[in-house]
Amino acid sequence: MSSSVNEIKGCILPWMHMMGNLNGEYHACCFAKYHHGDDVLGFHNQSLLDVWNNPPYKNLRNQLLKGEIPAECNEVCFGLEDSGGVSNRQQVNHRFQQYAHLQNQTEADGYQPTIPKYLDIRFGNLCNFRCRMCGPKSSTGWYEEVKINNGKIIDPFTENELFWKDVSIIAPHLSDVYFAGGEPFLQNGHYKLIEYLISTGHSRNISLQYNSNLSHRNYKNFDLKQLWSHFKQISIWPSCEGFGEKVEYSRSGFNWKLFEENCRYFKREIDTVSAVINIYSISSMPELILWCKQQGIDYWGTILTHPDYLNITSLPKKGKDFIREEYRSFQTEATKLLNEHDLNQINNWITYMDSKDNSHLLPKFKEIQQKLDYSRRETFQLVFPEFSDWYDRIN
Repeated sequence: MSSSVNEIKGCILPWMHMMGNLNGEYHACCFAKYHHGDDVLGFHNQSLLDVWNNPPYKNLRNQLLKGEIPAECNEVCFGLEDSGGVSNRQQVNHRFQQYAHLQNQTEADGYQPTIPKYLDIRFGNLCNFRCRMCGPKSSTGWYEEVKINNGKIIDPFTENELFWKDVSIIAPHLSDVYFAGGEPFLQNGHYKLIEYLISTGHSRNISLQYNSNLSHRNYKNFDLKQLWSHFKQISIWPSCEGFGEKVEYSRSGFNWKLFEENCRYFKREIDTVSAVINIYSISSMPELILWCKQQGIDYWGTILTHPDYLNITSLPKKGKDFIREEYRSFQTEATKLLNEHDLNQINNWITYMDSKDNSHLLPKFKEIQQKLDYSRRETFQLVFPEFSDWYDRIN
């Protein structure tokens, strides 16, 4: 790799970002894929600032500086890029280009002398949805359906004194804080952090970003817009996989009409509609694209890599042929509305879909849909008639 001062080597996140997940594990980012618990960067019962320069984190930095691909980054970013997709690595490198110089401050053993500038901490799995891409570890909405956990929320950070002690040190250096779920608008820890940042005066230098299902405008006695007025910038990425009843099927609890109403309510704060490109969303993304254009809202489709049976490479040949033809017709019919951004995204999705054949995973896909359909009194074929022929043939 080039040693240019302004070129980011590998990925910028390990030089400015800390991510704590719902299980209380510190990861390289929310996309990083770890196969064993002991491979992660650290745990919630450790000081966040100790994890920042512990051996695993320093090793991660050195791997990237040497041009090596860390195991946790291989499939989800570098492999996705090789298959024609756009990765989180590429997006954050573009977004945080101004921090490229931090890599030049790294000591020989991977030690980074600066303090994290970007926090992504998941304050529990409290959520009112039961998304089929998800599960009870990420959403309490599943608890009653799967009869587990006695309603206990998984939340390793909200009452974690060690974490809050580190926050008091990190807060003056923060430029960005990202919230995701569970559902962040319902999380006590989310409100605890933003109230702390307001009370200390640091909020005016901090931008907040959200992935939210956008089913709530306010929570308890908290007024979101009033709280947000103390921050530098607010960017909401509403989660919406596809359009209409297809989203309602994949994200149980989602109400398309309410989503539209809340998009209008939060119009000033909405940055981009966030769609995960999977089997549920791929066929109705053209409708979502047109809806976004009508609303004057941007959108972004992130290719799902896990669970693997929902990955669009799992579609059979007949399903892929249908999708390819649908997008070909869409590009012809909407040619005056689609710009280079739209065409590049569509091309990336189709290229990735065709990059491999994982149709051997379809029996698993059908097995899970049938179980959930029975539990929720829904029918995959009625919601996705365009897929019913090949779906019925899965043994």
